[in-house]
Amino acid sequence: MIISEHILRANWHKTKSSTITIPQGSIITPSARDFLRSQGIQVQYEEETVVRVEQENTAATGEMLSTTQGDAASRASAGRVSSPKPEYMTHLRGKELILKTHPVIAWRGQLDQFDCDLVEMQTMLVKAGETKLAAQLEEVVLRTQQLMAAEVRAQPIEFGTLFGWQEAEIRDMSHHPDKYFGIPHTTMSYQDGWIVARLHSLRSKIREVELYANRAFTAEDGACSRPDIILLLNRLSSLFYVLICKRRSEQRESKSLTIGISNRHIHLSEKHLELLFGAGYSLQKHKDLSQPGQFAAQETVTLMGPKGRMEKVRVLGPVRPETQVEVSVTDCFQLGIKPELRDSGQIAGTKGLTIIGPAGTALLERGVIVAARHIHMHSDQAKKWNLKDGDRVNVRVDSERPAIFQKVLVRVSSEFKGELHLDTDEANAALVKSDTECVILEV
Repeated sequence: MIISEHILRANWHKTKSSTITIPQGSIITPSARDFLRSQGIQVQYEEETVVRVEQENTAATGEMLSTTQGDAASRASAGRVSSPKPEYMTHLRGKELILKTHPVIAWRGQLDQFDCDLVEMQTMLVKAGETKLAAQLEEVVLRTQQLMAAEVRAQPIEFGTLFGWQEAEIRDMSHHPDKYFGIPHTTMSYQDGWIVARLHSLRSKIREVELYANRAFTAEDGACSRPDIILLLNRLSSLFYVLICKRRSEQRESKSLTIGISNRHIHLSEKHLELLFGAGYSLQKHKDLSQPGQFAAQETVTLMGPKGRMEKVRVLGPVRPETQVEVSVTDCFQLGIKPELRDSGQIAGTKGLTIIGPAGTALLERGVIVAARHIHMHSDQAKKWNLKDGDRVNVRVDSERPAIFQKVLVRVSSEFKGELHLDTDEANAALVKSDTECVILEV
């Protein structure tokens, strides 16, 4: 126990006793000794005879301060007090008492908070159907509990493995995620989804726990009493970064789609098909499109707007209940039509134009749209990715000029093939090529 002048003064001014009793093995600081001499106070060690401190002045006589009568604060700094235990103190190990502000107690509190955050994330993962990751994180929960027990019992803790990885492997993976997961070091982004965000949060928290551990177990001269604890905490931080990179890599691989570029085209109703090409006319297939049952026809038409015209606009088949013209924003400027961004089929309130064919002309009252970016997805694929018809997702296009497209409509059918559809303006902005792919993000 270290007896400081502050502790002595706080106790002595309450009783003004000429004698004070302290635990065996206590160390009296130089300033405390000066105070004892100046006040003529005798020091008595528990269960021993009174020992007289060297005095410069004559010692005063007075009532002896007994062990049970003394203020517990005078014996607090080394952690030994008589029963009952003061509420502002706690046990460090066994019967050893310390103030609750002790760095080791602060560290234990931070580790407890990390465990709370970790278990909370496990419950969230189970609720979201991510039972595999929730079960994996149980290994971290058990390891931190072992860590706490090893510190309380003053026992060493071996690193062993985490998730089957040695500590050197975890360190290397965290330093070179591109080599292991094909993922470069990147900053946090909400586009990676809530699971990655929560893993980042846990990584930040365990780094804070490591900081408190350094305060608790590292002396001012740099000597560390628990390097095993510091190592394990440091590698836990690395482990969470590895899990982040692994998760991002899995998302990229599992939710990757090809990209289809949609040039200006027209879907004709049966009525308009006969007006433009003649009674009883049937579209002639030019080539199949990526979506099953859809094709580009041999037929083309001319579009006439208030300010301009476009020739050889491809007709797509088969025929539809209503005619729909799909153009880009740039095309609208050329035609002199206000761009109307719509999901396919939502043509109420849109502009019209004149359609010129080889056998006649049709005046379209409505139906000119800039088609909103969308994804065609097979129902089996949608089920696997936990998506449904009408969902909106964010999509990252991995190109020389990468871009993120937000609120992309998901259209699900057993007749569809997985593909992102962009118009020419969007594709050109992101430098999309024939082999460019995209990744559906969680948000």
